[in-house]
Formats: sequence, structure tokens, C-alpha cells
Amino acid sequence: MYVLVVLCIFLLGAGIVENLLHRRCLGQIPVRVHVNGTRGKSTTTRLIAAGLRAGGLRVVAKTTGTAARLIMEDGSELPVARRRGRANISEQMRIIRLAARRKADAVILECMALEPENQWVIEHRMVRSTIGVITNARRDHVDVMGPTAGDVAETLALSVPYRGHLVTAEREYLPVFERAAGKAGAKLHTVDGSDVPDEVNAEFKYVSFRENVACALRVCELAGVGRGVALAGMAATAGDPGAMTVRKMTLAGADYVFANAFAANDQYSTLAAWRLFIERIRAGSQLPTAVIMNNRSDRLPRIGEMAALIAQEIRPSVVFLVGESRRLAVRALHREGMPMERVVDLTKIREARLAFDRMAAECKEGAWLFGVGNTRGAGQSIADYFLENGAPI
Repeated sequence: MYVLVVLCIFLLGAGIVENLLHRRCLGQIPVRVHVNGTRGKSTTTRLIAAGLRAGGLRVVAKTTGTAARLIMEDGSELPVARRRGRANISEQMRIIRLAARRKADAVILECMALEPENQWVIEHRMVRSTIGVITNARRDHVDVMGPTAGDVAETLALSVPYRGHLVTAEREYLPVFERAAGKAGAKLHTVDGSDVPDEVNAEFKYVSFRENVACALRVCELAGVGRGVALAGMAATAGDPGAMTVRKMTLAGADYVFANAFAANDQYSTLAAWRLFIERIRAGSQLPTAVIMNNRSDRLPRIGEMAALIAQEIRPSVVFLVGESRRLAVRALHREGMPMERVVDLTKIREARLAFDRMAAECKEGAWLFGVGNTRGAGQSIADYFLENGAPI
């Protein structure tokens, strides 16, 4: 019993000391930005870091998206150290300690929590951001944040900084964030994609959503970096591995243009990516459109959502199935009215080059290839193949 009491006292003391040391590290970093939202977090984190670097600030940033990255002061990147098991939110504290040791002026952290309790803990105990960002609120991860998009917004609102600034491009659930900002004493800044002209957005090396750029610009302005300087830095930086890219390959005299929208994941974001694609990239072309649908067996509800989007909105000439859960995908497409003779099963082909050869055989005159569903597995392989062998558009 005596040993147990001593152990409890020791652990309590260690916790108090750790908390004091962590607060000291936080106090050494003047600008702390916590980026949250359903979609666009990784890209927005990168944009903010690039804009602040262009303004002369020493910046350490970390993304947790398609491939978690630590972004250093000079813009170089390191993979986040290999994790044992699932990612742990305490990882954020290690990055803050690193940023303090390196005398960073700013630390930019992508939120890595889904559960409501973890969302609150990361912001109010670990990051204590001076500027918070909520890119948007959409119906995703409803198993832990839902069941509705409104519930997702309420969960995201738990990360509103106390007496700091909150930047958001969300409109439908803006009242949720207004209430949360009022309770936290935070100043709310709403932005709009129209703040970023098309000619400015066209300078990016990847297909960027103007709302993400608008959020990043406002954060840079709040941190003291002017719009022109920040934009120049953002346009020059590389996109996130999951950012939408467009590459062209020519085979037997036919052109195949691939748009990587695998990372969009949810129906709303995929539709937004599709509309951006047809407005900015595919406009005026007579080539047929084909969808590459990548599926995961642990994301079964998304298969039905993507099938509905493909059949009712995109309406491609052909759908190429890759990844997992082939039977479920076929049934979902059939249920949504997609003719089965226009669905081609490539799920047994493991090599991206062979998959592309089969696509080209089906679309001999060339095609627009639009990748949807999920990045993992076959999606990533196909995206990497076009990135390595295709020419940028």
C-alpha cells in the first residue's frame, strides 16, 4: 500500500512538472496555429507555413494527411518518425518542444484528432493556439463525430482557441463557430474563395481550392505577413502528397489526362474536385471521361456514396474498379443506374503500369481519367505512376 501511494505521488509530480515545462515551451513560440476541418487541413497547413516563411519567420510545421510530414524552417521535409501502433495526440507536444528548441517564431500543426474529447484536449491543453483554422465542416467520420454534418461542426468547434483568432471558410455551419468563438472570447474571421482570383490560383503547382488559400492568407495577415509576400511563398511551395494533381501521358498517339482526386474521400469534396476539374482543366475537350474508383473494405458506406456521385453527377463513359470490395462496388453502381457493360474490373491487377495499359486498351482514342474514392493501396500506386511518368498540366 505504501509503495502504491509513493508511486501515485511520483506520477502526479511528474505530470505537474511536464505541464509546466510544456507551458514554458508554448510561451517561447509567439505564433501557434492549429489547423482543423474536414477537408483541406494538410494543404492549408503547408500554405500557411510557406507564406510565413516567405515573410521571414522561422516556421516549424507538421501535417498528418496522406503522408505525415515535419516541415522545417527552410521548407525541407522529414517523414514523421515511425509510430508504434496508432498515432497518438501526444505527438503534438513533441513537435512543440522541437519548435521551441529551434527557436521558431511560429509552429503550424494540423489537428490529428477525431474524437470530441481529443479535439478539446489537443487545443486547450497541448497547442493553446493563437490562431485557429477550421477549413470546413462536412459529413465525414460520422462514426466518431456524427451522425450528422451539424454534429461534425460541433465537434470541430471544440478546437476554437481561447481568446485567440479563428479563421474559417465554412458557411453552412458558420453559426456553430460563431457561438463557439463567442464563448471562447475568440475573434472570428470569415473568408471566401472569391478573395483569391483565378489568375492567382493558377500559379500553384497543383490544383488548389481557393477556400484553402483564402484561409492561409488570412492567417499570414494576422501573423504580420502581407498578402503579396505570402502568396509568392505559397505558389512556390510543393503541395501535399494528397493534393489534387493533373498529369498527362501519351500512348500510341492518344492522350490520357489523369486527375488525382483520390484523397477527397467524401462525396461533397469529390464533387467539388470534379467541378473544379471540368471548369479549369477539361473545359472544351472532346475526350471521353473515365472514372477510376478505388475502394477500401473498411470504408464501406463511402462505396455507396461514390457510386451515387459517379452515376448521377459525373456520368462517365466507363468506370474502372480498383482496390477492394469489388462485389459491393458493382452492386452499388448497378443500383444507381450505371450500365454494367461500362464497368471494368481491374481489382486483380496489382501493378499500376498494367492497370493503365488496360485502361488505354478500353479507351483507345484517349480519355480524361478522374480518380476517386480513396488514396490507400491501388489509388496511391496509380497516382504515383502518373506523377513519375506523366507531364504536368
